[in-house]
Amino acid sequence: MTPAVKTRTARGNTDERRKRQGMMILIADSHVCEKNQNEFWAMLERIAQSPHDVCFLGDIMELWIALDRFEHATHQQFMHWCQTEKTRRRVFFVEGNHEFFVARRHARHFSACRQNVLEFGDYIFCHGDLIARQQLDHLLFRRLSKSFFSYFLLRYLPGAPRLVAAIQGKMRRKSRRYERSLPLQDILKWLHKLNLAPDKQVFLGHFHQAHQELHAQQASLYCLPAWKESGQIALYNPETRSCEFLPWQSIKPG
Repeated sequence: MTPAVKTRTARGNTDERRKRQGMMILIADSHVCEKNQNEFWAMLERIAQSPHDVCFLGDIMELWIALDRFEHATHQQFMHWCQTEKTRRRVFFVEGNHEFFVARRHARHFSACRQNVLEFGDYIFCHGDLIARQQLDHLLFRRLSKSFFSYFLLRYLPGAPRLVAAIQGKMRRKSRRYERSLPLQDILKWLHKLNLAPDKQVFLGHFHQAHQELHAQQASLYCLPAWKESGQIALYNPETRSCEFLPWQSIKPG
């Protein structure tokens, strides 16, 4: 179940990206809900005024099942923003474990959208929830919940909304336990297995903690803090090859 990096590469290349003056803004684990959505929209407005590309690194919505009877105005508003902004900047989206079938049904709203891993030039974006091998129950649920069988079940089963509400409550309780520690050994083992070139930049969400691993002989690793808890984004500068974790209010218009 370890996510592989052999995915379709998003259009564009490293040289083209480096010619752009903008940087890359990365956002993970915002879990947008009624309580924090006004701040989230304010951040998107600030991003729209900047020259930077943006990557949403999973668990952006508290729950997003990309089927008609499960989607609501928040999802539609977010997709409208992404589709508008992708004409002005690159807008990437990687599904987290709280998003289902977004890549299957709504990829057109983004510059590139993937279920597991997205590679663009020397960037590798991954939510990260498939890395920690000891969470076998989570790995099994993740595999089953994103299958075609689940897609069919959620689309047609009359009691599906009630079933989803019950599962969501269990997911929320379990995630509180997982978020208290960073499984760094598992992450570094996963990174080592990928055997990436040193110029690759790997960005992970899911773990809710800011962390960097920078070594000359291997790819650089950046674990993002959870936006919902910290209000922070990652700002990566491709020219200096450096990454900062900052409050979203630090995004400068350009």
